[in-house]
Amino acid sequence: MTQFEFLCYNRTYLFDLCGGFKQMPVRIAILGGPRCGKTTLIQQVYVDLKVKGLNVGALTEYSTEYLKEKGMIETISEQYGIYLGQKMLEDSLEEFDYAITDYATFIPYVYGRFMLGDKKRTIKEIEILKDLYGLALRDVDKYDHIFFVPREFGYKKDGVRWQDETLAKSIDEAIKLFLDSENIPYTIISGSTKERAEQIYEIIDLKEIEE
Repeated sequence: MTQFEFLCYNRTYLFDLCGGFKQMPVRIAILGGPRCGKTTLIQQVYVDLKVKGLNVGALTEYSTEYLKEKGMIETISEQYGIYLGQKMLEDSLEEFDYAITDYATFIPYVYGRFMLGDKKRTIKEIEILKDLYGLALRDVDKYDHIFFVPREFGYKKDGVRWQDETLAKSIDEAIKLFLDSENIPYTIISGSTKERAEQIYEIIDLKEIEE
């Protein structure tokens, strides 16, 4: 065994016998349903942190590129593929001090459950959903800060996502319900993109960026 993870002073470190101690990035997930402004927000935060000279990496959700290439997601097994793709992207951010995403690896479970709804589930669907749930609970703690973006600016289709505004609002509620039901700490941020960004800086203790 060449490396192991452990918690130290409430922060995660990676110990590598060759490389020594490495502090893991501060992981920030900005969540919400389709077209709520979260991608615009991470772009704002990324630029602000870069201007301040901070070592920051950011990425947008894997599912958007998947939709562009493959079309509409129709099965829960595809959500498992979304999980793997998102995890691969997020793992690539480990070299940064701050890692910002507009998605999280536990969100495919939320979408999977939302897709199945109240319909009768096959044994395969039940097993995949159970797997996604287990992965979701395992991954939650890796995020240092989780922010939820409420829908304040209406809804405009982007030609990629298939959801209309009503469905988008239902997804908002499904994400929030998961966070609440699992007692996952998160912060709701509202206002303009700049106001939302300032709330993030205050919470992650980067108040100097507001100046």
